[in-house]
Amino acid sequence: MRKLLSLLLVLTLLVAGGSQIQPAAPVQARQDTTLTVWGFVWTADWLDSVAAGFEETHPGVTVNVERFEYEVYRDAIVTTLASGGGVPDVVTLDPMWAGDLIRDGALSPLEGIESELNPEDFVAGGWQLCGYGGAQYGVPADLDFNLIFYRKDVYDPAIAEAGLDGYPANAEDFIKVAQAVSNDDQKALVLAQADYYGWYQGFLAPYGGRLVSDDGSEYTFNSDSAVEALKLYSDLFNEYNVALPWDDVLDGDSMIALKNGDALATMRGSWYATELASAAPEMQGLWGVAPMPFGPTDRTVHSATGGACFSVPVASEQQDLAREFVVYLEQPEVMATYYDVVGGVPSLKTAWNFIDLDGVNDYLGVPLARLVADWSANTVGMELPSTQVADALNDALYMVTMEGADPQDALDEAAASVPPLE
Repeated sequence: MRKLLSLLLVLTLLVAGGSQIQPAAPVQARQDTTLTVWGFVWTADWLDSVAAGFEETHPGVTVNVERFEYEVYRDAIVTTLASGGGVPDVVTLDPMWAGDLIRDGALSPLEGIESELNPEDFVAGGWQLCGYGGAQYGVPADLDFNLIFYRKDVYDPAIAEAGLDGYPANAEDFIKVAQAVSNDDQKALVLAQADYYGWYQGFLAPYGGRLVSDDGSEYTFNSDSAVEALKLYSDLFNEYNVALPWDDVLDGDSMIALKNGDALATMRGSWYATELASAAPEMQGLWGVAPMPFGPTDRTVHSATGGACFSVPVASEQQDLAREFVVYLEQPEVMATYYDVVGGVPSLKTAWNFIDLDGVNDYLGVPLARLVADWSANTVGMELPSTQVADALNDALYMVTMEGADPQDALDEAAASVPPLE
């Protein structure tokens, strides 16, 4: 069955798109060659579903997709690439830890990849996500930027009372509405006590903050804009009293607070619609979705985007074939199937022509994919920090939000605690 489906996919690639479709790579006969590809959970499911299409155009090649649970995947990648033994040919990376691998020299720069894949065909933030220091170290899969999932039945009357046409689009309007829907028993938003990833995406980026200077010479996450972003994050808890502090380790899944009505909104990627539908089917129709509302009124960015990237380890013994595979993944009809299998909207805009973006999400009652595609224009790619930077920022967030530390002092301390840039 898999071979039949792959043959149909190949025929589609060659016929349906006409002259627009370029073959991923010249067909070369190889004898008994195995290309090993690593992926985590749902991304590996997709890789496995499209692997046979590559095999059909590359006689003698077998694509072996190895699947990992997300929680153990990072350690497996780091340990294996450091050891130099059993290294896969293609790896799936998350921006939370890709930067360390790039700086350690574990990944091959895809020199000249722009001659095979046009960066203009991608959402700018998605393409940026896989780059570092002016080089491209991977190609992007999906768009994973935070949105606000909110209880329409509670928020909408307050939004109308505030004279707004829709969900708040800046921090000032959000605070006004959030205070109207919050009380001792319910808060406008559930917010992690210390979540570097969420703070970066939904607060730092809209305020124009960055982790590193443009020339890569110094950390800038203690800049004025970063201080302003951290102060707002803390003020939602401590001054405006509209955020419910949450710790997943101590408190469990924050879905608990949403189902109980203790919190009326959460910051998550578009994939969270599936989580809500599974965990709270009885709340169908009660939820709305909107871009992140934090930042100044004149902001041009509402979030930074994460997502997965596909990269080639330096230690792979099949550099050329691995590169052919990642280029194959970015053929529009191939990448379009990512949405079918995983549910994530691809960074590759030309793949959108093969996706029903206007299909209505039954649980939310809106064309979620179309909204994500439209909203992606106002995102930027996340920078790739070291693990030490992520940990230092988590500590700074906790000190400010839970212990009352001064935002500038906490960020200065974080910047002083991390290894210097090379």
